Amino acid sequence: MPDSPRTSDSFTFKTDRPWPNPVLKVAAVLGHATPSSARLWLRTRRTGDFTLLLSQGETVGAADRAALREELGRAPLSLEDLEALLTPLTRLDFSIENLDSDTTTVLELGDLTADTRYAYVLYDRGRERVILGHNRLRGFRTPPAYEERRAFQFALISCHMPYKQSGLFRKRTEVHNIEMWDYLGSSLQRQRDTVDLVIAGGDQCYTDGVPTLDIWRYLNRRMRKESDEVLPDEASMLSWYRDIYRGYWGFPGLQEVFESFPTYMVWDDHEIGDGWGSHYLGEDGDGDGVRKLLPSLEDKGLTHAEGRELVERMFRMAKRAYQEYEHSHNPPTEEGVLDYSMLRGGCAFYVLDGRGQRDVGRESYRILGREQFDRFSAWAEGLDPEETVFLFVVSAVPVVHTCAGLVNADDRWVIDQAGLADDLRDSWEHELHDEERGALMETLFAAAATGIRVCILSGDVHVSAVFSLENAEGQRIYQLTSSAITYGLSRPVSWVLSQGAADDGETTEGHRFQRLALYAQSSYALISADPETGECWYKLYGEQTLEPPPSLERTAQTVPLNHSVAKIRLF
Repeated sequence: MPDSPRTSDSFTFKTDRPWPNPVLKVAAVLGHATPSSARLWLRTRRTGDFTLLLSQGETVGAADRAALREELGRAPLSLEDLEALLTPLTRLDFSIENLDSDTTTVLELGDLTADTRYAYVLYDRGRERVILGHNRLRGFRTPPAYEERRAFQFALISCHMPYKQSGLFRKRTEVHNIEMWDYLGSSLQRQRDTVDLVIAGGDQCYTDGVPTLDIWRYLNRRMRKESDEVLPDEASMLSWYRDIYRGYWGFPGLQEVFESFPTYMVWDDHEIGDGWGSHYLGEDGDGDGVRKLLPSLEDKGLTHAEGRELVERMFRMAKRAYQEYEHSHNPPTEEGVLDYSMLRGGCAFYVLDGRGQRDVGRESYRILGREQFDRFSAWAEGLDPEETVFLFVVSAVPVVHTCAGLVNADDRWVIDQAGLADDLRDSWEHELHDEERGALMETLFAAAATGIRVCILSGDVHVSAVFSLENAEGQRIYQLTSSAITYGLSRPVSWVLSQGAADDGETTEGHRFQRLALYAQSSYALISADPETGECWYKLYGEQTLEPPPSLERTAQTVPLNHSVAKIRLF
């Protein structure tokens, strides 16, 4: 494991990164929750001894909240006095002894009651003060018992890139579009008794979002060879990825969602680097990937092999940071396995890992890998249609979205000039993935043939959309995409993904598809499912800009839409 050295390459002790927002310090993420347990991810910011206090029910009534916050904010505050204020149900003591995991840990909360609200605070025993929960009371609800087929909702989000550049030389970084998290939080809180979970479907941060914060650009500046050692080292790279998470997750609106609702996460390319796994890295300079990721390689006097080693180091450290910040609070998996499943009453969810095993240079099954696909296929075949009304499969990249003819046009001049070849190879519709996509669709339609209602949940493409797919036997499944929550379309990707989005047609496997909705602005989705009646609805939410009358000297105001952009009954 890499250390955390005080080197010129490392961000561990760096204080001059150009973040325009306060970065994440002390924080929580409520992860996998069952009727009797929950996984709570915490970041303490510093080493020391800490205590989590968990209480059942609302901590206090609304009228007493201000007084309680004032009491919780006192310092010093003894642990005994704190327990008297909260009458905790559970006390969990733990220590953070070093910076090996960037002061993150996951607590397993057990012996909980189904469909019950809980509140929690985090206490620093060394400093004798509450460090999480004093300014905003944290709380969550456990899901109902598995045998209850109660109607519920879940949110689907992806692609959090809330920055843009401005200024004469475009060196100033500004926050952009972040209000969408506040809108999402308001939607969830208004319906919190029916919202059981949130699915964060990829690109929860961008390592390469804007040049001022792009760690791949930083690598291009810093890569070098000293005394036969290729630098930067893994420890420095790990500090870069951790810094990205702390910056992108440093917004109160985002934190309120993550800490209050069971949130299930999966990575996509931008947690690693744009188009990861869809570049041909090559062995001896015969691939385009290393040159695209490291355009300064030759200027730095490094060989293709040395560049490939740097790129692979970046992936290893991206994976470690992803496990620390995202996967650690998902349902537990075996070592090295990043795909997972979970259940709700009458519903089954499977989250596919489309990046950890992706390799466009592999001979087959280039996206999921054969081992992961076989694991998912066996799991899906084992579902009992008497118990499973709905099957939701998360694939960060949509299985159906873009016109197949455009996706396979790697040799077109415009595609080449725009540098989009790897973006198109990223797509499930690319001919490189015909075998794997066919096998995936066969598995999904086989589940549909048993009577299970099947939906694919995706993000990635910066366009929200709904597609229906039907096979020759009349079984129908749906592809639901919610993207992006804080990122508008860029050029030329806008042209490819908006103008190139398919309307209807037939897949290579012969499945008829039809697009039912398309929305190219920032958005998030709520999906409601009723296992008792078999009904399922997709509701997409966005924002609108209110222009003031010319007589009033006011700027335009952005507000959430008071109704869904699209509301589509699926089943």
